[in-house]
Amino acid sequence: MRFNIPTFFWTALLWLAATLTQAASLRGEIGSRFIIEGEQTLLEYVLSDAPDAGGALVLAPVNGLNISPIGFGAEPRIGLGRRREYVFRYTVSTYQPGDYTIPAATLDLVGETLRSEPIQLRVSRETDIEWSTTKIGNEVLRYAAAFHTIDSEPFLNEVIPTELKIYIPNEQRVEDWGIPEFKRDGVAAWRFEPRPSLGRAKLLGRNYYAVSYPSTLAPTRVGPVQLGPATLRLITVQTTFGQFGAQGVYEAVTLEIPPLDINARALPPGAPEGFEDAIGRFELAVSTDDNEVREGDPINVNILVRGEGNLDTLNVPRPIDEEGWKLYPASPQQRDDRRASTGYTVFRQFMRPLRPHSQVPPFRLVYFDPDQETYATLLSNAIPLTVTPATGPASLGSSAPPALPIPVENMTDILSISSAGSSLLPSGRGLPSWAWQVVPAAIALFLLALIFKSRIAPQLRKDPDELARLRDLKTLEKAPSDLRGFYRAAGHFVERWLGSSDDALPQEILAKRDQSCFKKDVQDEAVPRSERQRILKQLRKLALPLIAIISMFGAGDLHAAESGDSAQDAYESGRYAEAARLWLETGPYERLSADTLYNIGNASYRLGASGEAALYWRRALERDPTHPEARQNLRFFERKFGSIIVKRPDYQHVIASISLDTWKSLVWAGLWIIVLSMLIFPATHRGARWRIAAISGLIIAPIMALAGFCGWYYFPDDARFAPVAEQAVIVTDKATVRTDASRNAPIVIDAPAGSLCQVLTRTGNWTYVAFSNQTRGWVPTGEIELVIPQSPPAVPKLRESTDDGASA
Repeated sequence: MRFNIPTFFWTALLWLAATLTQAASLRGEIGSRFIIEGEQTLLEYVLSDAPDAGGALVLAPVNGLNISPIGFGAEPRIGLGRRREYVFRYTVSTYQPGDYTIPAATLDLVGETLRSEPIQLRVSRETDIEWSTTKIGNEVLRYAAAFHTIDSEPFLNEVIPTELKIYIPNEQRVEDWGIPEFKRDGVAAWRFEPRPSLGRAKLLGRNYYAVSYPSTLAPTRVGPVQLGPATLRLITVQTTFGQFGAQGVYEAVTLEIPPLDINARALPPGAPEGFEDAIGRFELAVSTDDNEVREGDPINVNILVRGEGNLDTLNVPRPIDEEGWKLYPASPQQRDDRRASTGYTVFRQFMRPLRPHSQVPPFRLVYFDPDQETYATLLSNAIPLTVTPATGPASLGSSAPPALPIPVENMTDILSISSAGSSLLPSGRGLPSWAWQVVPAAIALFLLALIFKSRIAPQLRKDPDELARLRDLKTLEKAPSDLRGFYRAAGHFVERWLGSSDDALPQEILAKRDQSCFKKDVQDEAVPRSERQRILKQLRKLALPLIAIISMFGAGDLHAAESGDSAQDAYESGRYAEAARLWLETGPYERLSADTLYNIGNASYRLGASGEAALYWRRALERDPTHPEARQNLRFFERKFGSIIVKRPDYQHVIASISLDTWKSLVWAGLWIIVLSMLIFPATHRGARWRIAAISGLIIAPIMALAGFCGWYYFPDDARFAPVAEQAVIVTDKATVRTDASRNAPIVIDAPAGSLCQVLTRTGNWTYVAFSNQTRGWVPTGEIELVIPQSPPAVPKLRESTDDGASA
């Protein structure tokens, strides 16, 4: 059974694992690369994937620029993909026109020094701006709008920062800045979107809003190319006066933006072997976790390209020696911000050795550096590799997934079976998830006892008989250990308090007292300790009420462990059907653990019974909703086969990374803290330190309870699509859904293996089902299986659709 780590430790471990799996990076972002003299823009340096903000950021001064820090250092925030980031903010301004380069900033972390990329800035004169006018009703709006780029003669396919800059009078209220629509002639440009923060500038003695739309462009042919002309539709708010006074009215206005002319240069001749239009400055890193594989299995190679250039159109680097390897099409990971020219891209390259190899060959990246106007070649290091002989039949993982949607994890195969530390049957010795509540409950009882003792007990009259019984019991416990002394005291206690008791113990004590104390020939010996304790315990139970707490623990199942070992041996030797049978025979289905059901799903997948695999992974999640391996395998399966499933927003996958029991525990922890904090006040005296802790608890606990309730409420649950008892899974390779319970009825849809559906009704050999995509229809009953079986399930086997797919 899986024991829940306390919430704060669990959250800390998740955050630490997420930060340590990625390399820290430092990048610079500027509000606008094109400003006028006197205009101020925001400069930010963002530290990503680091456990803390490190030391002080070092930024070299630039002659002619005024760079001033904002705030008192790094500010934490949550960036794209919910990654922890730290931001250093500065303002940049100058009254000297010209082109500037803000050099790379440096930041010292533990064990390494991070450097950002330099940032180019162009400052123009106020008189260089070209003005235009348009009308809003009867009003004339004077504005300036133009595309800007620092390099007007880039090389072919070179990605250069580009920006649309707009100046609007600040007395004009704009509700929606809109997205520009522009023409492209020989260039590729990403979407232009406005920055959320508005700049301000003073032009010709008048105040203006300065709005920046950053993006990038790349020439796609040599010679004159053009970006624009463009139009930008703004939604403004105009004030009108009527019989009800002043009111705002929305009015649209269209701004005309002139084109940007660029002359693209051809790359110089003499490109080395392996050059494939990589333009920029890059770094190459290649790694793999598959240093030891079985013969015929693919290797997952991670290729990281970092730097500045055409990262989005980059071709995957190739190994320098491809002989003896089968390479599959690589899948690049989409970048967070495709409008930036700096960053990194990751490729997942699957390659299968066709013969024994001792290493993964080095990978090569040839690129053209536009600043140096030269070609450069990067080579990665060779990676040691061990190929072991296969011990069973070829698995489905011996080939790359088909060209269907690839899972987020970019898996080529399912995870391995669960063996280390797992149980085939739920253990009876594990503590339930609510066991931790015994501690606050005990504290609450202790506080209640203090309250009773200090505030209620003095007002109550104590029973003198009860006090006397307690006093006599304590006297009896201190009685001599010799036979006569002990039984004389015990007999006195029985005669006084238990004379009318029907229990056998008082009569036994009186008989032994008479035998040992009133006969001369009895030897005076010590009472055995066990006998003394037995008598005292029984007398206390008879004289005073006692609440006994009994802990019941189940015994392990030795037969289950032996069956599990045999099933694992069968699985590893390729006898997947036998392994699934042995796991199913481990015990009654109702007692099988989530790990056992997960293993049966893996065996089904290896057997080729794809639908059965999805079914048993869902059954494992029904038994344990947070089972990570079952959830990951199911995601891989559903994306590979295109199964019809319940679509979920990304935030629910983040919530599911913490167990449902933990979210519930967070709610109960908050409620317990509130209860204990409220009990502390009447249980303590005025000025006690515990009252300070109680006040803090009353502040923090509602936040904890609210966070836990939100996680509990929004935790992904397929039961919201349909009750678990009505959920079923398509277990054949494909189920033909028809409009009626007949093989001659028209086809509604072909549901792939693993699709989740709700059973609505049954008629003969047909079942009427509903899918999460609002599709309903009839399928043969034998092609679906309920997630919660109504009878002991059969051993998984290959199933083919009984419907030939023909329709009338």
